[in-house]
Amino acid sequence: MYLKTRDASVIDPLSWAVMISKSKHDLAVYYCGRLYARYDAVFGRNLDGSAKEYENDRRTPEGVYTIIQKNPSRRFRWFLKLNYPNLFDRQHFEMLRDAEVIPVRGDGQAPSMGGAIGIHGTDVPVLNKGHVNWTTGCVSVGNDAIAEMARLLPVGTIVVIKR
Repeated sequence: MYLKTRDASVIDPLSWAVMISKSKHDLAVYYCGRLYARYDAVFGRNLDGSAKEYENDRRTPEGVYTIIQKNPSRRFRWFLKLNYPNLFDRQHFEMLRDAEVIPVRGDGQAPSMGGAIGIHGTDVPVLNKGHVNWTTGCVSVGNDAIAEMARLLPVGTIVVIKR
């Protein structure tokens, strides 16, 4: 369908969607509601696989996000920055902080929520191919995949990350 499109819908972020399944190591790109491509993906290196709670917990967030920037990256080819933390993430963090669930750092302060979460390529392709979760919270795909996604996906594209 994408190849047959002759109008401006290819640059409309509402024409695109990204669905990510952490448990399946899967990232699927949809164009106009139809599967365009599917890529292997890896995530934060925290072994429990749950959603991100605070800075440096090495977890990948779960929820609905938007691509807010696309930047070339020396290390990862491209970095598609997501709008993490969103309102839900901020409320969840405040609830955990107020309940004293978030561990306190050595200086007695609670960590921040963190940021700079996105989708990017890899500098160690063998880890991605082996489905080894190695990031500090981002979603990593192969370098050919991130190059294609950076070319196709406009800023404003919705990204859903689920367990």
